Amino acid sequence: MSSDESQGSIINERVQPTNHPYLIMVGIVMGVLMGALDNLIVTTAMPAIVGALHQPNGLALLIGAYITSSAVGMVIFGKLSDHFSKRIILLLTLAIFITGSILAGLSLNLPELIAFRAVQGLGSGGFLPVGLAVIAVVLPPAARAKLTGAVTSFIGIAIVVGPEIGAFIVDATSWRWVFYVNIPFGIVSFILVWFLLSPLRPVLRGKFDYLGSILLASWVSLLTFPLIEIAYSGWSLRNPWTVAFFASAVMLLAFFLLVEMHIAEEPVIPLRMFRHKTIISDSFLSFFRGGILFSLSTFIAIFVTEVLFGTADMLRNVLYGFVVPMVIGSILGGVLLPKLSYRFFCIIGTICMALGFLPLLTISPSTQPYIFWGPFPVLGLVEGLIPIGFGVGFTMAATTLSAQYSAEPRDIGASSSIVQFMGNIGGSIILSILTAFIYSRYKELDLMSHVTSTNPGKYGINAIAMSSAIQESFIILFILSLFTIISAFFIYGRLPHTSREFKDKTQQP
Repeated sequence: MSSDESQGSIINERVQPTNHPYLIMVGIVMGVLMGALDNLIVTTAMPAIVGALHQPNGLALLIGAYITSSAVGMVIFGKLSDHFSKRIILLLTLAIFITGSILAGLSLNLPELIAFRAVQGLGSGGFLPVGLAVIAVVLPPAARAKLTGAVTSFIGIAIVVGPEIGAFIVDATSWRWVFYVNIPFGIVSFILVWFLLSPLRPVLRGKFDYLGSILLASWVSLLTFPLIEIAYSGWSLRNPWTVAFFASAVMLLAFFLLVEMHIAEEPVIPLRMFRHKTIISDSFLSFFRGGILFSLSTFIAIFVTEVLFGTADMLRNVLYGFVVPMVIGSILGGVLLPKLSYRFFCIIGTICMALGFLPLLTISPSTQPYIFWGPFPVLGLVEGLIPIGFGVGFTMAATTLSAQYSAEPRDIGASSSIVQFMGNIGGSIILSILTAFIYSRYKELDLMSHVTSTNPGKYGINAIAMSSAIQESFIILFILSLFTIISAFFIYGRLPHTSREFKDKTQQP
C-alpha cells in the first residue's frame, strides 16, 4: 500500500462517527484502571498466594510471567490494531484478561497460576496502547491530549489504591479474590466498547507479521527471565543458565531484526518509525522513565517498611507524595499540550525528575517519612518524591502523542505501543538489575558493619546497611534521569490543533 493510500485510510478511520465518545472513553479508562490495579493488587497478595500454594520460591516466576507477556502484548496488539478493527482488538484484549483472571482464581497449583497469570499479562498489555490508539482516532487533538493525560494518571492512582485493596482482600477473604475483583470492571468496559464504539476499520491491509511476533515474544522472554532470577532467586551472571539465556536472547534478537528489516511485509515493530528522531528520543525517555517509575516505587516501599519500621498506613502516605504530583502533572500536561511544544513538557518534566533525586541521595535511618509545612507534608522523604512524581506525569502525554504524530499514519497503533513497550521493558530490566544490586550491596555492607545488633530493622534487617544500599541505587537512578533530559532535547514538534492540520502536516526528521 502506498503512503498516500495509507494516509487516506487513517483519515477516513479518524472521522468515523461515534455517538458517545466520552462514554467510550469511560470504558477505556476502566480497562486501563483494571490492568494497573491488578498488577499492584496481586503484587501485594503475592506472599500469601505462594504461601497458600506451598511454593515460596515461585514469586519470581509469577512476576516474570506477567511482566514479560504484558510487554509483548503491548507491541503485538498495538500492531494488530493497525491491521484489524481497533474495536475488535480492544474487545479481544479485554476478553483475554477477563478469561485469565477467572482461570487464575481457579488455579490449583503454581504451574497453572503462572500460565494463567501470563494470559492476564498478555491481555493487560493491550489495554493501554490500543486504548490510546482508539482515543487517537475518536477524539480531536485537543481533547485527546487532555484525556491521554488523564488515562495515564490512573497508573499513579493504582500505585496507592492497589496495595490497599490487595491487603484487604487477603485479610478478609481468599487470595483468589485478588483475581476475581477484576471481572466486574472488565465486563463493564467490554459492554461499553461493544455497544458504543464504531468499527474503526483497519489502516493496513498487508499480511500481519506472525514470525516477528513469535520472535519478539521469544527474545523478550529469554532476556527478562534470567534478570528476574538474578534479582529474586540469587542467580549469578556466571551461572551457565544465565549465560545460555542471554546468548539465546541475543541470537533471537538478531534474527528478529533481520525479519523486521528484510522479510516482514508489515513488521510488528516497523523499524521505519525509527527514522524519526522524535520516536527514538521518546523510546529512550520512556525506557529510563519506566525504570525510574517502577524502581523508585519499589525501593521506597522497602525503605519505609524495612528501614523506617513503617506501617502500611505510613507507606501509603509516603506514596501519596509521589502519586498525587504525578496525577497532577499528567493532567496538567494533557491540558497544556495543545498550547506548547512536546519538547517543553519533556525538558521540564525530566529536569524535575533529576532534581527530585538530590534530596534522596542523603537518606538514612533517621530520615523522616514526611514533615509538614503548614497543612502540607512536603519535607522529609516526600521532598524528593514530589518533583519526581510531577516530572514523570508531566512527560507522559507528550511522549505518547509526539510518537503518534511523528509516525506515518499507518503506524499509529504501533507508535502508541512502542512507547509503552519501552517503558515496560525499561521498568522490568532496570528494576531487576537494581534489585539484584541492592541485595548484593546489602550483604557486603552488612558483613562490614558492626551495628546489626544495635540498629536492626524489620525481620532482622540491618537498617543502616539497607539504607546505604538503597541510597546507592538512587545515585544510579539519578544518573539515568540525566539520560532522560538528554533525550528530551531531541523531541520535536507540537500537537496539531485540528484534524485538517494533522492531514496536512509534514513529518519531523
